[in-house]
Amino acid sequence: MRVKRILLSATSGLLLLFCAISHALAAQTPQHGGTIVTVPGVGLGPPAAINGFNYLLTSSEYDFQAENIMYQPLLWIDGHQQVDWKQSIASGIKIGPDHRTYTITLSKKWHWSDGKPVTAQDVAYTYRMIVKLGSKFPNYGTGGIPTDVATVKVLGPYRLEIVTKQPVNADWFELNGISLLTPLPAHAWSAYSVKQLYDKLTNVGFFKVVDGPFKLQTFETGRYASFVPNPRYSGNTKPYIDKLVIRFLSTPQAVFSALRTGEIQIGNLPYQLYPARRQLASLHTTITAPSWGFGYVGFNFSNPSIAYLRDARVRQAIMHALDQKLMIKVLYYGHGAPDFGPVPPVPATFLSPAAKQLRQQGAYDPALSKKLLKEAGWKPGPDGYLVKNGHRLSFTTYVPPGSTREPTLIKAMLAKVGIDMHISEKPFNQIIAQTSDPANHTWQSIYLAWTLSSYPSGETIWNCGGAFNAYHYCNKKMDRLITASTSHSGLDPLYRYQDYFTQQQPVVVLPAYDHIIKSSPLIHGVRKAFPPSGLMAPQYLWIAKNSH
Repeated sequence: MRVKRILLSATSGLLLLFCAISHALAAQTPQHGGTIVTVPGVGLGPPAAINGFNYLLTSSEYDFQAENIMYQPLLWIDGHQQVDWKQSIASGIKIGPDHRTYTITLSKKWHWSDGKPVTAQDVAYTYRMIVKLGSKFPNYGTGGIPTDVATVKVLGPYRLEIVTKQPVNADWFELNGISLLTPLPAHAWSAYSVKQLYDKLTNVGFFKVVDGPFKLQTFETGRYASFVPNPRYSGNTKPYIDKLVIRFLSTPQAVFSALRTGEIQIGNLPYQLYPARRQLASLHTTITAPSWGFGYVGFNFSNPSIAYLRDARVRQAIMHALDQKLMIKVLYYGHGAPDFGPVPPVPATFLSPAAKQLRQQGAYDPALSKKLLKEAGWKPGPDGYLVKNGHRLSFTTYVPPGSTREPTLIKAMLAKVGIDMHISEKPFNQIIAQTSDPANHTWQSIYLAWTLSSYPSGETIWNCGGAFNAYHYCNKKMDRLITASTSHSGLDPLYRYQDYFTQQQPVVVLPAYDHIIKSSPLIHGVRKAFPPSGLMAPQYLWIAKNSH
């Protein structure tokens, strides 16, 4: 009997163990249905509104997040800045020996939501529209599209050949240039003029033909956008949820409040409210690496009232006045990494040896800062702030609402070396409108973040007259170094460009920081849905049924 009881107990234990394992496996099996409400910028930055859904005409990263779930990229770039062919419409690229000929093959599996196949003609349509739009295309010139292209030829339904004018850096051309050619539905869009495309920028009916995982269902200006699954999505992972709602909340504080009340189920934990994180203790936490880009304080070099900022010594002095290690500790509670140049520190794929060394030793040196300013002719005035030829070393920085915490600390650090920084809060859209207007020479400085192309060459940002050069910065040596990084293979040219940038500081680069995403504990797939690349992939999100 004793032996029998032992065997019975073991059997019961195995049964309980089997039930527990089965329950755990069931809990991890994606379930279908439900609605998730979130905000723009999750895993990317502070919240902002979505203003359009046409990839050809919008420039905001927040718009791009929405467009990306409607239109599948030709090349899907992952968090390691490499092509993920499983999620790309292209199945491969053959590079000619002269690094001028690029033959792109498309996977035959992809279809539009109306059942028609995605073909090379759709890629060619995107290219033709970029040429037609010219500088109105927000990414004009990025990756050499179309400025470095000699010919684009459709070789068949699923093959396309691009020939460049001269040999180019193949990695740069693929990651930055070819990746821009997201296929758009030529059969549905080609009849529309550019003006009509602008008029339909938020027209829900216009965007009914998509090939991405979601379709636009509703758009309410300044309020929200809603999306439903595309039933014909050809990707490997079909959406699990029934609906995705993106609410346009204007401040990090509003996001925090909405997370606390349950009005939204996914959002960033703002660092300025990090001490109050216990109020969100019931929510799940996902920490993602910094976005592929950098935060910065930028200057309007065309504004004569701050002409003294054209002196690189003044900008270098600002860099050396900022204690980035302290900023990371105080502002980001240790969730950050020092950053001084145009190449993001995480992952360190493209960082030069000099950049890695500077990250280790830091750049904070207020004595050097004061020395540089003195060499530039600045002297302390009666109140301690520096003056030169009757002008005070002062500038006003526009800051998005609710984002004054870091600028306030920067202001205090600069004051210690005699620089007078003023802070002015303005809505994000107003800042973009002012800085995007080439005729506007009145703004002085901005506090923003920049998301980079996968190969961090920066030609459209820092080249004289670059498409995104809102700062009117122009340095011929910088132009030559950037051109070398895009035309020659290998990383050495890129290293020389980034090291010169760090020396010149056309904008003052700020520490990189992790993103802390809070989400309902019933929601799974958050890490895959919001990768560090800045893309959004909500098809991986699913909602577990409450076990209670």
